[in-house]
Amino acid sequence: MAALRHVDSCFGCSTTNPASLGIVLSSTPDGAEGRVRFGSTAEGAPGLVHGGLLAAFADEVMGFVQHGGNAVRLTAAMTIHYRRPTALDTDLRCRARPAGTTDRRFHVHAVITTADDDTNVLAEVEATYVLLVAESEVPSP
Repeated sequence: MAALRHVDSCFGCSTTNPASLGIVLSSTPDGAEGRVRFGSTAEGAPGLVHGGLLAAFADEVMGFVQHGGNAVRLTAAMTIHYRRPTALDTDLRCRARPAGTTDRRFHVHAVITTADDDTNVLAEVEATYVLLVAESEVPSP
């Protein structure tokens, strides 16, 4: 099986795509972590981050689990439970860990908190990803 690629122009974490959310990703011993800060252009309700961007944040971090960000994966299902409103201009952290694997599918659990307080849970997320197993399954740009 050929090594699969992560898209350099990724909307979530690219450092070259000007429209990127700017999520900074890192591997951890038990999964992955991401950090981001959403400014005024991410506003949903007055003064708050749009929930869809929190979902995109979690999706990006969860997809980084087990594969160091290098395997192409597709989100098959995701459930997010919003626990608290998220203020704009807040440093956020998402921690994700594997929750099981079945064939080409892997399941991940994540928690979004404020970066300075792990007890300030803003959202909890469960997702299932499908790994593309052949380079021929990856669409050409």
